[in-house]
Amino acid sequence: MSKNSRRSSKILAAALAASLAFGSVGYAAPLSNENGKSSHSQDQKIIARVNAERAIEHVRYLSEEIGTRPGGLENEKKSAEYIANTLKSYGYDVEFQYFPVADQFIGSASFEDETVWEMGAAPNGAISDTPVHAEVIFVENEDFQGAEGKIVLLARADSTAGYREQVAKAVEAGAAGVILQSLVGSRGNYGQTFNPNLTAEYDIPVFGASYIHGEWLKEQMEKGAVELSLTAKHYKDLKSVNVIATKEAKSKDEDTKEVILGAHHDSVVGAPGANDNASGVGLMLELARVYKGYNTDKTLKFIAFGSEERGLLGARYYVDQLTETQKDQIEAVFVPDMVATNYAKATNLYAMTPDGSQNIVTSSTGEAGARLGNSDILPGKFGSSDHVPFHNAGIPAALFIWMGIDSWDPLVYHIEKVYHTPQDTIEDNISAERMQSALDIIGSGLFDVVRKKTQGNN
Repeated sequence: MSKNSRRSSKILAAALAASLAFGSVGYAAPLSNENGKSSHSQDQKIIARVNAERAIEHVRYLSEEIGTRPGGLENEKKSAEYIANTLKSYGYDVEFQYFPVADQFIGSASFEDETVWEMGAAPNGAISDTPVHAEVIFVENEDFQGAEGKIVLLARADSTAGYREQVAKAVEAGAAGVILQSLVGSRGNYGQTFNPNLTAEYDIPVFGASYIHGEWLKEQMEKGAVELSLTAKHYKDLKSVNVIATKEAKSKDEDTKEVILGAHHDSVVGAPGANDNASGVGLMLELARVYKGYNTDKTLKFIAFGSEERGLLGARYYVDQLTETQKDQIEAVFVPDMVATNYAKATNLYAMTPDGSQNIVTSSTGEAGARLGNSDILPGKFGSSDHVPFHNAGIPAALFIWMGIDSWDPLVYHIEKVYHTPQDTIEDNISAERMQSALDIIGSGLFDVVRKKTQGNN
């Protein structure tokens, strides 16, 4: 999920307060069989076939075999190839949609055992393939004595001006390199990697590390001296990519509607992105496998969006290429983003729209949850993922995300602490149970929208 919209705490507070209000909206009473599962035949076609472990195998490949997937870089392209090949193996026609994205400045911190950590690099620091190799020391209270020739680890100051001053002092003390450790956020979320925004030019590498990177480094230094090799690269002339698979309607005419299930496949720098958002891609691929066997009255598209973390760029580009006629044909857009966290405080799966209004996406999944006897799903208001460009174009869309909101205080919300960090892994941040719940609810709601209607089927 992109962080851009959460920069305004006032907007977010209002959004989450509205989420509680919308949480009181009721859905039809469930029609369930004796096992507590929906007895509707269309639901059974989905819940009897979708499997969380299969979806998590896709999460595993994306987050472990490929790893971090920053928009426009090689690993995002590997992700796109994996998704395309998987969809092709199910029998779908697949196309790639490329679009330009801004430069990336990436830092690599390499250990003697060949472990490499990915960080953000300052454009005004040294950008070179030639490594700076030195011992790391942790500097507290701006005591730079002994920093000469060393790589300096600093807990970054709260402000940009503050950490610029920290870097200047480290350079003055003769540091060979600087690693600024990100801070813990105001809501307890661990800070992510970042590109230090410097005004002065320096001939040493200056990196922005995640909070947990800094903690891990300090733990290693407590056991003995730690040496690192720092290199930084400037990646330019970049292109990101959307992957689009299409399942045509059984009987297509000029009035045939289109429904989209889309999830972003990139991650932020330094994060393997298991939940954010390999989980959404895994869910999409598992539903694509199941849906291939069913006829539908509406065209169904499965889209993996690129560079969501860089400002919803893939979804924005996709929408911008549509004609007004094409926009009018899209009936609904389902966007799973962070749908499998194991974080205990993220207690509900939310169907979020940017303005809190309900539409065909929120109502279909809410009603599916009711039929399934599954109370996980709640409606709400949130504007921070790939549903936003579609909504802004007048197309009904909703984001699906696991989140917790304290009923006693709507300003307190919970997204996992390891969001956007190196700990967003299957081991630390994925729940098979929550993935299964999301598959059941989203899959059944989506099928209710696209399924081929037959006489007597309701």
